Amino acid sequence: MDEIMNYDKAVEIIKTAILQSQYDAACSVNEKQLMLYYGIGKYISLNSRKGFWGKGAIDAISERLDKELPGLRGFTSRNLRYMRTFYEEWEMLDSDRQSESASEDGSNNLELANSEFENTAIVPIWNLQAPNYQGFQMDAFLHIGFTHHKRWYE
Repeated sequence: MDEIMNYDKAVEIIKTAILQSQYDAACSVNEKQLMLYYGIGKYISLNSRKGFWGKGAIDAISERLDKELPGLRGFTSRNLRYMRTFYEEWEMLDSDRQSESASEDGSNNLELANSEFENTAIVPIWNLQAPNYQGFQMDAFLHIGFTHHKRWYE
């Protein structure tokens, strides 16, 4: 009988470890996905809002992604627009934008816009570091799925 009790305890310990590991993995995947969507949203925002891309750009990009990565889900033109809105709603978390706004003198000329475009073209979209914003509960932010973030501004 003691042997069965030991097995029960062993099963409980192993089960808890498995479930915790699965939960941690899901949270990690969600974090990486949100950071990717934030980066894509930033890239789309900077290029579409500055006038470098025309009205059909997001639709064309979505169609190309669909052709070049068959079976890829979640990158429809609608979702790409959601990613742009996601970035714009949480732009305050973007340390690059914070430093830009602190150093700008208020001039908003074409030369500045072109230099920003060139910089965004070479910066990787997927940054492995979460945005850093003092006083903001980043862990809580990253544990909310994109669908729930999206509902906030739909």
